[in-house]
Amino acid sequence: AGIATIVATTSVSVVNAEPSLISKVQGPVQDLIQPGHWIGQFVGINSKQETWNFPRNTPEEVSKAIVNVLEGLTPERKDKLIIPEFEIQTADATKVHVLTWTKLEWLDTFDVRLFSSSSGCTAKASFYATGFFPTIVPGAPLLNVGMAWFPFASPGPRGEMLQDFRLRALKGLVTKQLEATNI
Repeated sequence: AGIATIVATTSVSVVNAEPSLISKVQGPVQDLIQPGHWIGQFVGINSKQETWNFPRNTPEEVSKAIVNVLEGLTPERKDKLIIPEFEIQTADATKVHVLTWTKLEWLDTFDVRLFSSSSGCTAKASFYATGFFPTIVPGAPLLNVGMAWFPFASPGPRGEMLQDFRLRALKGLVTKQLEATNI
């Protein structure tokens, strides 16, 4: 009853789903060790990686577009993406690293590595779950290390896996942002 009760009784505002203090403390630790990604990246049920090509843009422009897209998400779009709260940890010409929390404070990470190429910018984008237990659960990073061997699914809308859905949607939004600035 303990963990289920904590998760079920956690109060999260629909309008402002800011992570709790415990999630803000445990989130960076869980992001650093990423136990949900250890096996998940090989199984592919809670992790997705894609290569995005932006032939007319530099890594700097792509990084800025990703940040603009994330910061410009409406509450409705955040709700659709199941990203009510996020923190941009790094955003430069080589990398964008973002912590994202669901309403129940599961922590997922959005990573984009950016490379300059003869054909513009290549981005290696990934979105993955960091653990089985949400960061609202006391000791979640340690508990998630113990559960690292247990593959788990992150189902999303329309029968898609959540990370696939998020990457597809974000790529479309970033592409649209870059096209608007290249006109």
